[in-house]
Amino acid sequence: MTDQQILELANDYLEEWEADEDGRTWMEFSGTAEKIIQFAQAIRRDALYETIHLLSNVPNPEVNRTAINRITMELD
Repeated sequence: MTDQQILELANDYLEEWEADEDGRTWMEFSGTAEKIIQFAQAIRRDALYETIHLLSNVPNPEVNRTAINRITMELD
């Protein structure tokens, strides 16, 4: 995942974030531990989907079929 994708995902789970004038990003969180867990799970889920995509887009994806199946099982 790119930094921008992670920041966009943070908008869905974390209370507040913004970039200061030099482009650095800060976050202030005043929610529950459950929201932090949901955020971490969303990052993991998206990373697994990205991995499946990469494994599927090779000249011979059948070589990676076992790995793809195992990752897919974790997502279910």
